[in-house]
Amino acid sequence: MHNRLAELRRRAGLTQDQLATLADTGRSQIVKLERGERRLTVDWMLRLAKPLGCDPKDLLPEEEPATPVAPSALWATGPGGQPARDLPVCGAARGGANALFVDQGQALEHVYRPAQLAGVANAFAVYAVGDSMEPKFQAGDLLFVNPNLPPVRGCFVVVELGDHEAYVKQFLRQSDDELWLKEFSPLPREFAIDCARIKAIYRIVGSWEGR
Repeated sequence: MHNRLAELRRRAGLTQDQLATLADTGRSQIVKLERGERRLTVDWMLRLAKPLGCDPKDLLPEEEPATPVAPSALWATGPGGQPARDLPVCGAARGGANALFVDQGQALEHVYRPAQLAGVANAFAVYAVGDSMEPKFQAGDLLFVNPNLPPVRGCFVVVELGDHEAYVKQFLRQSDDELWLKEFSPLPREFAIDCARIKAIYRIVGSWEGR
């Protein structure tokens, strides 16, 4: 997949070895990313942007859509009956430490809008990162969110905490004090989060396989 990694690396005055060291990876990974032999996922974008001194979305090509989702009857249509590629991807959410959630006003990219989100002005998408929700969701899956729908038992949600943390889990129940969630891997487990830590709960209404 085409990207601007090599261009921005040279602009920053870094060799492939230097960038690899700063990003805590190997030179071979940088080479594969620059050649498009390895997909530049949101996780990689966030990892590389800091040493390059750029915004993660700057790594994307200027004209090409970053997510190769083909138009079909599954997508909402815009003017002229064409599929609408106007749904913002706002970051990545994972099941573990160091999750990241980008503010809805700072979209990393835009992808095709699924039919169930037609007319939902504040809808958005996030990428799944990590393996805590396998086999339901896997790393790289695009998760579609309708912020207007309340969570119900058994649905899947993005839980946003402070400091831009976000996690994809299954919703079980919520009281005034605690939110109970479930994850699937490596072993199924239920756990509670103090409601005082929660900024928002967003309901997932669909997904697109990224593999």
